[in-house]
Amino acid sequence: MTPPDPRLEAAVAASRSWYDDVMELHGVPVSVADGLWVAGGPVPLFHSSVLALRPGIDAHAAAEASRARRRGGLPGGGVADCFADLELAGHGFEELLEAKWIHRTAPEPGLAEEWTELNDARDLDRWSELHDYVGVLPEAALRHPRFRILGRFADGRLIGGAVTHQPPSGDVVGVSNVWERPGTDPDWLGLLAAIGRSHPGRAIVGYERDADLARALAVGFEIVGTHRVWVPAPFAPA
Repeated sequence: MTPPDPRLEAAVAASRSWYDDVMELHGVPVSVADGLWVAGGPVPLFHSSVLALRPGIDAHAAAEASRARRRGGLPGGGVADCFADLELAGHGFEELLEAKWIHRTAPEPGLAEEWTELNDARDLDRWSELHDYVGVLPEAALRHPRFRILGRFADGRLIGGAVTHQPPSGDVVGVSNVWERPGTDPDWLGLLAAIGRSHPGRAIVGYERDADLARALAVGFEIVGTHRVWVPAPFAPA
């Protein structure tokens, strides 16, 4: 088997670190065994309950980890197939989405006048409302050393945002939740300048799809792998 691209491994590791920290913010215990990361409690909106952290994991084991949660009365059960090599359709799951892992060399720090780091709970509340992310990042995330919640402002009005998360090890920083208000042109170049200023010398990783993927590729990101998310099919037994 060909070893995974180190850039892909760095992106997956950064995503796992995000999950670890988000679950800690919500008081959700996690466990890792045989390459499967499993949340031991209800997960926040838009988060999977099981992560396949290495290639070659047995599909039955991944499906069973999700089913065991549901048998225990926990909601959700989505499986993040980080290396896109699980075939879960035959195990009572259906594909929710497919995205691409992306990597970019460290950007140069620069002026990004519209972008600023949020430090006020009221701004975070507004950010979450506009991004349909209410309840996912609690106020404690504003003080967490690895999170930076960025807002894009024009004339004092919040028009976009993103989040960076710097894992405790490695030389990358993750970027996610890039959004803008309807009718607002995206500003990936300004975001890169802000990230270069806040995380100098660090390559950037994450995953995107559709129009956001195209925008990321246009500013120097490269595709390094495929990421899939599976969810239990309707009426599938636990």
